Amino acid sequence: MVIAPNASLSPEQAVWFMVSISVVGLGIALVLALMGFWPVLPIAGLELTALGVALWLSLRGNAYREVVDVDDGFVIVEVGRVGEDARSTHRWPRIWTRIELRCGANRLAPTELWLAYGAQRLQLARCLTDEERECLADRLKRLIKAPAVLPELSSARTG
Repeated sequence: MVIAPNASLSPEQAVWFMVSISVVGLGIALVLALMGFWPVLPIAGLELTALGVALWLSLRGNAYREVVDVDDGFVIVEVGRVGEDARSTHRWPRIWTRIELRCGANRLAPTELWLAYGAQRLQLARCLTDEERECLADRLKRLIKAPAVLPELSSARTG
C-alpha cells in the first residue's frame, strides 16, 4: 500500500505557470519602472523568487511516499521520496503492531494515524484528509489483524 499526497500539479504545469506569471508580473513592473516607479522592479523580482521557491517546495513535497507492506509475519513501512532510497524503514511483528487513530489537539486539528509496536510509534498519512486517514486506518486494521496463512498449513489442507 502506497500513501502519497494528492499531487495534481505536474512539473511541466508548474513551469508554464511560473513563466506566465513572470511575463505578466515583469511586464507590469517594467512599464511602471519606465514611468519612474523603479522601486517596483526589485519588489516584483522578490515576489517572483518567493513564488518560484514555493512552487519548488510544493513539487518536492509531491514526491513524498510511505509504503506499507503487510506480509505473513511483519509489517514493513518505508518512508522516502520517489527516485531515492528509503529515508527510514520500520519492520515490526505483525501480531504486536497496533493501529491508533487519534483526534487532533483541538477540534480544528487534523486526526493522527499512528502505527505502534511496544513503545515505538510512527505517524502515517499526514498528507491525507481526515476521511482518507479513517478509511486507511480501517483497512490497515483489517490487513494486520487478518489471520496469516502459513504456506505449510495451506498446502496441507489442499493436499
